[in-house]
Amino acid sequence: MKKIIGVIFLCLIVGVGAYFGTLAYDKAKKGGEVNLTVTFDDTDYYQIPSTKKMTKEEALKEWPYIMELNNTGLGKGLYQIKITETDKSTIQKDKLSYSLYLDDKEIKSDKLANIKDNVLYQGSILGNTKQKYKLYIWVTDEVLEKDIYEYKLEFNTIRDGGPGF
Repeated sequence: MKKIIGVIFLCLIVGVGAYFGTLAYDKAKKGGEVNLTVTFDDTDYYQIPSTKKMTKEEALKEWPYIMELNNTGLGKGLYQIKITETDKSTIQKDKLSYSLYLDDKEIKSDKLANIKDNVLYQGSILGNTKQKYKLYIWVTDEVLEKDIYEYKLEFNTIRDGGPGF
């Protein structure tokens, strides 16, 4: 009876040790953890600065929504930037266009209505790296002067090689 209890106890110790050993090996193999923080220059919610009809060139002279992504971990992270309009918004998305810049280079520009599942952008960030984004949204069709478009951005993050979004 003592031998059976001893064998069970030994198997339990070996199993737990193997689990934590493979977990540590997996972390080391994938480059470590992803520790992502997002800093917005203004607030979590942002309202477009003007409701007058503009060209892209005119819109780029307006103040953008600025945010910085910082990965202080060692692992490579994958992320999505999701855009969600607030209940205060009265402008239809098909009357708006956007342009997204990463470190002062345009990476995406389109009509806001063409965004699928609210995913504005999907990208990656290496460990110990910062990325700075600027988002411009402008009106491309006639709207009322009292109309507004207010939105917020959310970042969903996973470790590269981990389960998907």
